[in-house]
Amino acid sequence: MTAADELWALLPEVYRRRDAEDQQAGVLRALIELLGGQADVLASDLARLYDNWFVETCDPWVVPYLGELVGARSLHPVGGTAALPRAYVANTLAYRRRKGTPAVLEQLARDVTGWPARVVESFQLLGTTQYLNHLRPGNPRTPDLRDAGQLERLGGPFERAAHTLDARRPPAGRYGIRGIGLHLWRLRPFHLGRATARAVTDPPDGRWRFDPLGLDTALFNDPEPERTITSLATQRHLPGPLGRRELFDRGAGTAVRVFADSGAGFQEIPAGQLVAADLSDPPPNVTTGWRRPAAPFLAAVDPVLGRLAFRDGTMPDAVEVEYTYGFPGQVGAGPYDRDSELTDQLIGNASFVRVVGRDLPARADDLRSPTLADALLDWDQQPAGTVGVIALLDSRSYDEALAVTVPAGSSLLLAGGAWPEVEAGSSGGRLRLDDRRPHLLQSIGVTGGAGGGATPRGRLVVDGLLVEQGVRVHTGDLGELRLLHTTVAPGGGAVRVDGGNADLEVTLDRCVTGPLGIVAEGPTLAVSNSIVDGDLQAHQTEVRLDAVTLLGDLDCRTLEASDCLLVGTVAVERVQQGCVRFSYLGDAARTPRRYRCQPERPAPQFTSTRFGDPGYGQLADRCAEALRQGSSRQSDLGAFGDLLQPQREANLRAALDEYLRFGLEAGIFHAT
Repeated sequence: MTAADELWALLPEVYRRRDAEDQQAGVLRALIELLGGQADVLASDLARLYDNWFVETCDPWVVPYLGELVGARSLHPVGGTAALPRAYVANTLAYRRRKGTPAVLEQLARDVTGWPARVVESFQLLGTTQYLNHLRPGNPRTPDLRDAGQLERLGGPFERAAHTLDARRPPAGRYGIRGIGLHLWRLRPFHLGRATARAVTDPPDGRWRFDPLGLDTALFNDPEPERTITSLATQRHLPGPLGRRELFDRGAGTAVRVFADSGAGFQEIPAGQLVAADLSDPPPNVTTGWRRPAAPFLAAVDPVLGRLAFRDGTMPDAVEVEYTYGFPGQVGAGPYDRDSELTDQLIGNASFVRVVGRDLPARADDLRSPTLADALLDWDQQPAGTVGVIALLDSRSYDEALAVTVPAGSSLLLAGGAWPEVEAGSSGGRLRLDDRRPHLLQSIGVTGGAGGGATPRGRLVVDGLLVEQGVRVHTGDLGELRLLHTTVAPGGGAVRVDGGNADLEVTLDRCVTGPLGIVAEGPTLAVSNSIVDGDLQAHQTEVRLDAVTLLGDLDCRTLEASDCLLVGTVAVERVQQGCVRFSYLGDAARTPRRYRCQPERPAPQFTSTRFGDPGYGQLADRCAEALRQGSSRQSDLGAFGDLLQPQREANLRAALDEYLRFGLEAGIFHAT
């Protein structure tokens, strides 16, 4: 009940009746509505003021003031807000009660960096002569070679093997008397549900890869939350890559789910029939393929390579899997929140909506299309000027080549997402662009209808799709192609623009793509927060790059670039226009004027440049500090600069001064 309703109920009945019967009926009610509206504003403000007394419920701008009350140190803003991390302020008193303990240091590292952490006291791992009255049986001088799990953990934050003294200060010296190791997991875990596994052979012979592109990729642990500040993190709490022995001991069914279809529909394989195993490639003289599991197991999982093998005699026609993978950030297609102002606008204004998914109930038939091709046929029947949405509501693979036509004045959004109401059999609710990563086995081709005059040209927006064979704009008159959180698989796919399309604007935001090519004069290209794994050939095009990692050559007419890693050869035709700022340029780059760019040496070094690896496109620890702090935000150059990794580490070093025990020194180590 609103304040206006409460005030109206307090008035005598005679005045309410007269207000209804008067010639100017409703005047008194309108006055009460006005007064009640102001009362609601006041009540809401009072409730907000009360919530602002508590760090758990206060507005972000209040957090620094509450931090000042408890004496929390100022930190660098990370995560897009100038406020102190809420968890850091909320736990300040708990930190001080347990000051100097490993559990507090671990929680502190997690709160001020946003990364999961594990603290290791280095002096506990020193190989020393043990006093007979103070034996440490858990710290043997020689590792147990029969303990495969311990051997797998050697060199990591969970090892137990003893080491000789290293007198250097951490992090250069890892095992010292005064050393504390702070191990941080920078890669983020992304859980993918019911994705299509890729068969190794055609027809399938029982060997599969978890990755829908058929790449070897590591499986990650889906971390469990820690409930208290007093305990140390275990491997179950951290988003690290899974080891074979670790998964064998835990049970493969605790980390992955497998669904097999042998002709009677998909059936889940019981967790007890999954086993972890080494499915590495056999020696050249062995032709039997990956090692098969023996009874009672039905299938074997290799978490290091992301492989799956069924036992002999079991050869399903199709396999779907649920698993977790790791990646540095929200770049490219992925099961995370991808809502934006543009997509919200398109979804809200859409007059044409079709959804595609294999398990949608029949009650959603007013929106459902059996295939993507059927949805596009329905789209082709719409008049010019239509705003349309075609949504894929699962993470499966679709073997369809898409030919999209966008008439003048029309806009089409092709996206992957979740629509809980439709998936439950109702046509209500609203599409959410999160939680799913559909995979298109073939390409997307788009043609724009003729525009001109007062009619705007057509627009295609692709959001959240993994496209294997590329995106191509055919000869026509398209007005805009926008790729958001899209992966055009490097090595097989590319983004190409054919002739015509003189007024086309091509925009890529938070994408991973193979080569980019624009052959004709007229279109413009803008790429931001993305990885381009190949050459960018746009000789007659105006190009704008912002926080881009380009792993190939660049050829364009004019260039505006900021915070970029341009690894290959750069050739700009008109160097009197444009500017390159806060970027790295390779050898013999021909560019417009430069502002605070990095020298050609040392060259950037990456954790990996192989698409499919967890650390793909991430600057390595051994990379020069000038590149890791060379952007306009004093962060990493390239696609992951918005993660502000140097600022996170600076926050941790500043906070450690207060909570580290006297006489100890801490070193920061990147577990991923």
